[in-house]
Amino acid sequence: MIETDTFSRLGFGVSGPHAGLGAGRGATTRLIHQAVDHGVTFFDTGPAYGKGEAERRLGTALKRLPRRSAFVATKAGIHPGGYRDFSAGAVEMSLRDSLKRLQRDHVDLLLLHGPSAEEMTDKLLRRLDAFRERGMIRHLGVCGRGAELDRAIALGVFDALMAPVNQHLEPQEIERLENARRAGLSVIGIETMAGAARNAGPPVSRGDLWYLARQIERRFNQDPPARAGPPASEALRWALSRPYCDSAVCLTTRPAHLAANAALVATLEADEPTP
Repeated sequence: MIETDTFSRLGFGVSGPHAGLGAGRGATTRLIHQAVDHGVTFFDTGPAYGKGEAERRLGTALKRLPRRSAFVATKAGIHPGGYRDFSAGAVEMSLRDSLKRLQRDHVDLLLLHGPSAEEMTDKLLRRLDAFRERGMIRHLGVCGRGAELDRAIALGVFDALMAPVNQHLEPQEIERLENARRAGLSVIGIETMAGAARNAGPPVSRGDLWYLARQIERRFNQDPPARAGPPASEALRWALSRPYCDSAVCLTTRPAHLAANAALVATLEADEPTP
């Protein structure tokens, strides 16, 4: 488990619109700096987002801030261009490339990005442990949604899981996260806002256009319609109120949304009993 005082309960996701045309580089930098001003220290990204563009933006933004301002998580296994390769050599090359883009000598958390149980080989695990011994990474984790997380828990070598945490979870998914905590792993929530109600109205920014394009793409692909959910603030409150969720990574392109999320987390922390 990662000591919870090393990262914030609200995380900022540098992916999606922050990896391409959905947000300009300057807008991404300003939001990252605003997040730090609001007490956010957890930043999540990965090489597959915009073929490394998301990592480059995060690295550029954080370079202007004290190093202690950020706990950086990135991923390996899904590479720029979208191809999968969880071999030990490919993961090592991915990590070295990520460090260059992030302009850092280490990452605080390296997550295997959706590996199958079979891809978590002994050779890969030995290489990951070597990365940690060399100081290239501080903690190891797995990002996923299904049985690969059960395998990660059983292996006993990881420090954290990154997985969906929202009100649409099935009982077996909640049980998996509870098992992770009992096994001593930290749980980082993603897709916290899945199904949450969005503000109506026409798009007013590049980020809004990005989200609109995603909705159109889902309809074109005939994906099942999203289930109606609570307001975004209630979705975030629900996730962070779960005993198995240490932090929730949220993605936004709007300063007002970021400020509202940070204010909610501050309220939740103020209401928590003192140990």
